[in-house]
Amino acid sequence: MPDAGTIEAPAKTVAEQLDALFAPWNRTDEPGLSVGVAKHGEVIYRRGFGMASLETGAAISPKTRMRIGSTSKHFTCLLALQLAEEGKLDLDAPIRTYVPELTGPGGEPTLRQLMQHRGGSRCYLDIGFVGHGMATPPLGRALEVQVRQQGRNFAPGAAMIYNNGGYHLVSIAIERVGGAPFEAQLKARLFDVVGMPDTASIPSDNDITPGIAAMHMPGEHGGWRRGLFPSDEVRGEGAIVSTVDDMLRWMAHLRARDRFGSPASWAALTDKPRFPDGSVGAYALGLIVDAYRGRPIVHHSGGVIGGTAQMLTFPEDGLDVIVLANGARAANVVRLAEQVADIVLAGRLGPEPETIPADDFKAALGDYWSPDNRMIYSLVDEGGEVKLGMAKSAQGAPVRRADGGRLVMPWGGIGEVIVRPVDGALEVSFGGETLTCQKLEPAEGDQDAFAAVAAGRYVSHDADAVADIAPDGDKLVLSLSDGFGRTRAPLYALSPRVAYSRPRGVASVWRTAISLDVEGGKATGFQLDTPRTRGLAFRRA
Repeated sequence: MPDAGTIEAPAKTVAEQLDALFAPWNRTDEPGLSVGVAKHGEVIYRRGFGMASLETGAAISPKTRMRIGSTSKHFTCLLALQLAEEGKLDLDAPIRTYVPELTGPGGEPTLRQLMQHRGGSRCYLDIGFVGHGMATPPLGRALEVQVRQQGRNFAPGAAMIYNNGGYHLVSIAIERVGGAPFEAQLKARLFDVVGMPDTASIPSDNDITPGIAAMHMPGEHGGWRRGLFPSDEVRGEGAIVSTVDDMLRWMAHLRARDRFGSPASWAALTDKPRFPDGSVGAYALGLIVDAYRGRPIVHHSGGVIGGTAQMLTFPEDGLDVIVLANGARAANVVRLAEQVADIVLAGRLGPEPETIPADDFKAALGDYWSPDNRMIYSLVDEGGEVKLGMAKSAQGAPVRRADGGRLVMPWGGIGEVIVRPVDGALEVSFGGETLTCQKLEPAEGDQDAFAAVAAGRYVSHDADAVADIAPDGDKLVLSLSDGFGRTRAPLYALSPRVAYSRPRGVASVWRTAISLDVEGGKATGFQLDTPRTRGLAFRRA
């Protein structure tokens, strides 16, 4: 109890607490973010923090247009659902029904499977990052890459791996049956109807877009660089620019559902998929249907080069949160949106999500590999928390505890992955398949042994690329090119047959696992895997 005469400071208002949360980005010398919060359709907070452009000195406001990245995906799904209502699209027909160029396995998935990332096809963007890095290929390359695929990640419906290319194909189908360009259909059928005057689908960062914030990337030696996405033909996979004001109007409509669409279409938007093993996924049609601290949520994040976004709604609580960033330093927009909810819904939420101490799995930390699927799985310690990595990715994914000593990476970008340390090995379950992966214990001579059998030139039909593995000074380097650009990165051996590459700069998030096929003391080829691309084959030239 305070001393007599002491006056307690009044409790901070929600706005004051939110101001404090975003205060680190309230500056004039760095990029920042814009935030919008509404409760039951009434805007309770909208502010901009930091700079829209360090080059021009323009500040961010709630009216600043920013890229929302993959948050665009559910707009694409709603457009497809409208056309399905009109009998112009069948979401359960194979995509080759509308894109007959897809004569290989990429034509087999249905539109619904592609929109739920269950199609199993490989993605043009991920293959492009492997073959040309951050170079921009010509128009039409996206479809061309997906047409030429003879392999795939998995059979349609068997699992889930996030796939931007599937949404690109759905966009083409929408354009072909809808009688107008994809971007024009989004405007006429969705943006104009809801009243979103500052929202548009812009396929390229090279197009001049009035009122848009510049995307910012930290420079390697200080300062900032422009964030430019390496494609001129991004469509339903993530091309929308918007404002927090427009997005709050849109989120209110996601709950009201009174401007367009049948009840069946709206139900389909959030209908969770069921997999062959009986498990139920969280990724519906362009939206993730999940829970946070015991409360139902619907959400989707987005990422572009130099920008991030998070759209989060609590349907039972009437809370809508949108956070758009253009390179704000150390801004985790997904976590920030959750922290907004912590403040606004204080007293109504359950306990904080559990984090699992890495010390609980100290003996199991390390890298694992199976000759059956040839993916590198890693249990890593990130800030004292155990996380799961794939293909030596730059960051691990959070996991939660399950029974029997298992760890589960929940549904999201790579579906549900279940791992269990067993006698020095790692049991990995994904897509209905369970494999035992052996721990990789790098030895002193592994790098030389790998280099001795791997050096040479290789070609890949599906990647349409040439690869060279060769020494460069004291390093072994993997160089890849599809004719539009080149990626080049050191190879680090984890065994005499398994290695990974670690590109520099922006491309560092696309690390690759490399496993050799060896006959007669020489590699006849190798398989390249990333978290989103599996089994990409290269053969010695």
